Amino acid sequence: MLNSSVVQVGLLLVVCALFVRGAVCWRSLDQYAADPDAYRAIAETVGVTGMFGLTAASGEIVATAFRPPLYPTLLSLFLVDQHLPNAAVASLHTLLGAVAVLFTYLAGLSMLPRDGGIRQGTAVRATTGHRGLTGLWGPSLAAILVLIDPLLLKQSTVVMTETFATTLVCIVFWWWAAYRTRINGLVFAVVLGGVLSLAFLVRPTFIAWAILLVSTSFLFEVFGFAHFSKLAWKQRLINAAMPSLVVLSVLFVVVGGWVWRNVRSVGHPVWATTHGGYTLLLGNNPSFYDYLQSGSKDGTWDSASFQVAYSHRYDGDPRNEEFWQRRWEGPRRVQDPAVIKTVTEHSDDLLAYESAKAVIGRQPAMFLWAAGVRICRLWSPFPHALDGRASWLVAMVGIYSCGLYVAMFVGCYRLRSNLWTSNWLPVLTLFVTLTAVHAVYWSNIRMRAPAIPAIALLAACAISPPRVGIHRSSDMERDAVCG
Repeated sequence: MLNSSVVQVGLLLVVCALFVRGAVCWRSLDQYAADPDAYRAIAETVGVTGMFGLTAASGEIVATAFRPPLYPTLLSLFLVDQHLPNAAVASLHTLLGAVAVLFTYLAGLSMLPRDGGIRQGTAVRATTGHRGLTGLWGPSLAAILVLIDPLLLKQSTVVMTETFATTLVCIVFWWWAAYRTRINGLVFAVVLGGVLSLAFLVRPTFIAWAILLVSTSFLFEVFGFAHFSKLAWKQRLINAAMPSLVVLSVLFVVVGGWVWRNVRSVGHPVWATTHGGYTLLLGNNPSFYDYLQSGSKDGTWDSASFQVAYSHRYDGDPRNEEFWQRRWEGPRRVQDPAVIKTVTEHSDDLLAYESAKAVIGRQPAMFLWAAGVRICRLWSPFPHALDGRASWLVAMVGIYSCGLYVAMFVGCYRLRSNLWTSNWLPVLTLFVTLTAVHAVYWSNIRMRAPAIPAIALLAACAISPPRVGIHRSSDMERDAVCG
């Protein structure tokens, strides 16, 4: 049971989150009118027609798989007079931000060692029922870091999925840490599979996270007990396999449902979105590669030439090098009716994929260099100094992020081998997933937003001074091996 101090601190954090996130969101109310990723357009179409699609200029409703379905479907519930009010988006993002703070705190209660470290000569296990006020500093700090993070605050003011995705990540952390060994394994697996499935429906990247998390957890459970008898090893194999299969089954059902919908509505078995090809091509095209080789005066890539060329993709063959060497005179405004009639959302996505693969095939060394650049951009503490973005603000955000990274590394050092236990698997596998996916696809710092709670939890481990003469108990040694 949660004691009174745990509940009181949790309520205080939620109130602070509602106040801070609410103030930021409502101060930026006009920004929600922008719709860079077409989520608002899809939401309004869903709310008015019941079809997950887009409304063409002619008024025709066209089914789409351009974006994952959950976020725009949720937005569609808040329509007023067939339009999505900015105030509704602000309220939703405020609520989601408060939920993220709450579940970061709850996850910290189970994940973080009491008093921010390990007591001498014993393993301190974090339990939500036996914490004094001192033991709440770590979870509270992690929640506060999520509350005030500049990247999360910024993304909460735009109609994009980062806020929703981050909240679901926090719920996964909490569920994994609090209930993995406390309830029936099948019940745990069903809920975990459900939350991971929701995360996939918000951001398809999370399917890679789910598979990596399940597979590494299975290996931890099986091979961590290899020194047991043969019978015990077989039993451990069965015990580890059943929950893993349940999680994968839930994911299979949800992904299969999305594919089935796309076969019926779009005409093709799209398992993710029809936007992936463009995202791959955006990070792997001759214009971007030329920028990486020669640089630019202000250090940023001007994508205008790429966008112009891409608009002419049906005036030539973007899979050929000659297409990108041609000087196109301005963007294509009106497409040939014959092209519009034959091109589908799915075929357009495939063309982008094939064009990107062709560029990578011609310049494999540049692809590897670009992958390194994309990883650096994903985890860079400093955002780009874009036009209209104050240099002092860029510096402040960068300094804050540098301090957060330092705290995270200190926290990793203090945890040391205890970091490599199954308790921290969701955190570690999330880092690996985001790095691997965005090493290939387009990347910038906003795409690391779902990892902020993971960084905050590790940074919270650095809050108390390190202790000397630390010895690990036999219980902790076993946990470090098998989770």
